[in-house]
Order: sequence, then C-alpha cells, then structure tokens
Amino acid sequence: MDKSLNDIKDVIQPTYSTRDVMRIDDIIGHGHDLMGRPYTVGCVGLNRVKHTSYINVIIQTLAHIRPIRNFLLTLSNLDKRPPLVRKLSMVVRRMWHARRFKAHISPHECVQEIVVLSKGRFGLDEEADPFELLVWMLNTLHGMVRKKKTSVVYETVRGKMQVAMRKVQDVSQDDMVEDVEATISTMPFLALSLELPPTPLFTHPSTDDEDERANIPQVALGTLLQRYDGTTTVETNGLVWQYTVTNLPTYIVCHVKRFTKHNMLEKNPTVVNFPVCNVPFGELLHVHGSTSVTYDLVVNVCHVGHQGKSAVDGAVLTEFEESPFFAYVRQGENLWFRVHDLQVEPVMPQMLFLSDSYIQVWQRN
Repeated sequence: MDKSLNDIKDVIQPTYSTRDVMRIDDIIGHGHDLMGRPYTVGCVGLNRVKHTSYINVIIQTLAHIRPIRNFLLTLSNLDKRPPLVRKLSMVVRRMWHARRFKAHISPHECVQEIVVLSKGRFGLDEEADPFELLVWMLNTLHGMVRKKKTSVVYETVRGKMQVAMRKVQDVSQDDMVEDVEATISTMPFLALSLELPPTPLFTHPSTDDEDERANIPQVALGTLLQRYDGTTTVETNGLVWQYTVTNLPTYIVCHVKRFTKHNMLEKNPTVVNFPVCNVPFGELLHVHGSTSVTYDLVVNVCHVGHQGKSAVDGAVLTEFEESPFFAYVRQGENLWFRVHDLQVEPVMPQMLFLSDSYIQVWQRN
C-alpha cells in the first residue's frame, strides 16, 4: 500500500499498542486538525444527531473511565466483535487520536446501533435519561465482552453492598413490641443513587438571577452518601431498609436523583457541594478495611434547564433545553473541560459544583 495513505488509514481506524495506552495519560496535549487548529486529545466534541445530547455525555463518560477506555483502545479483531462494541471502540479511538482531520467527531454509527439494539428505548427524537442509558450500556457491554462471568466493565464499576430489610412495627398500642429480625442479603451495584432533600414549597420571589440562585437549597455530597453508611435507615411502603457498602469498586458512579416522574416531570434544583479530589468514600461509607480510601472526580454530567411543567412519556425529558446535558471531564492531574456536544472549553475546578450535577464518576486513588 502507498505509504502516503497511512495518515488517512490511521484517522479512519486508529490503532494503539499496549505501550501507547500506558503512556497516553502522561503525554496528554494538543493535537492539530488539517487546518492547524489545536484540540485537546481525549476532549473532543461530538456531533449531536437530533436530540441525543444524553447519548453524547455517556460516550464521553465511558471514554474517560480509564480501564474501559484502555480496553476499547486495544481491542483486537474488531471485525469479529458485536456491532455496538466495534462502533463504540472506533469512536473512543478517534477521540484519543492526536492527528485528526477535524477537531470533532460524528458518533452517528454508534448512536444508530444504540437505537436499534435498545429497540427504540433510546431514540433520536426526544432526549432520554442518560443514567438509564449508562446502566443499559454497562450491562450490555458486559454481556458482550465477558469471559468466565466477568468483564472489564464489571471489574471496574461494580461494587457490593449488604441490604437489611424489615417491616415497620405498629407501636401505637401500649403493648410491648418485639424487634423483628431483618432479612439480610448481599447484592452488587453499578451506581449509588443519591436522594436529594425535597424542594421547598415556598421561596422568596426574586427577579434577579443571583438572588434567585441564593434561594436554591444546597447539600453536601457527604450528607447524601449517609444513605449507604450502614447506620441510616430508609422507610418506604411499610418497610425499613438499611444499606451497607461492603466492597468499593475502582470507579464509583453516583446518580443524583433530580427528576420526579408523576404525571408531570419535576426537576429538583438543589445544588450538590463537593470537592473534586481526595474524597474519603471509605470513611464516609464506613467501609470495613477501606476507611483510608479516597477518590478523585473524573466526570461530572450535568443538566441545564428549568423545571418542566408538561406531561412526559416515561423518562423522556421533553420541555427543557434543546440540548440539556453536558459533561465536565478531567484531563491529566487537574485540567477540566466542559464538553457540550461540539463545544469544548477549559474551566476552573471551582466551577464544577455550580451546575446541576446528575451523574458523577469517581476514580480510586
């Protein structure tokens, strides 16, 4: 083959050796497109196909979970892999390529495969829930690449917790009530769902944006994590639940439950405060033998838009912005970028918690 075509071949189907992947985080820098315009390798904008910002942020998320990214970069025999694995691998490879012809990527083949494989559950015509897509992607990829009941996906993001459940006792009578023995089970988890405090019914009206922001309640990440510390109880439908994390994964996915689905879609605007590094998950969750374990934030998926007031179909978010989801992604030690479809811009770490966090990915130190 004519060697002058190597650059074209390398852009269409980039290949990475194990040595390349081991060095990729140490030599992060700027690539240049054909017009000489710089872009940050790994932080590449993605074209939005109709209403698919929720898909774009999940592709960005998977591309920045290091073990999953490395697996997709070095995957061999792509032609023999399932279509979703093959197409996602190609998107991730192009995102981390330093000699692209353009400073952005079109993930339309991967998006179409998601639509087909999910049987329309995740489509192009309306924005869907990116957290539901993330869980579906993790489970689907695990099923496609697993060997001997395990895979790089589950080995990276799946932890274990102990769940204790007992019935609520009626203590309205004067009779003595004996403690009911709890039913205890151990179950895996792919994410920790964080319940926000209820939105206040009444706030002081204000026409000024800064004053309006001041009326929004705030809560610390550590407070939300108390749900899984083994001592906090949660009562629902006559049952009392107690969650104890017993095994922390390499990467922790946190899901901030902002949306309430009844006949209307309501968004909880509560601000979640968090540091971006050295968060002591082991200590906060009282994990036996892991109290000194800390984590750094690597991805923060956010939602932009105000509370919706129209009927919705399932988890579809219809009455917000045209492109309601974007992601903050970390490069290197502490460089952060805001990626909103095609738009990529550097940001200060202090700006991250000002947006409405929806999905967070934390990397174990």
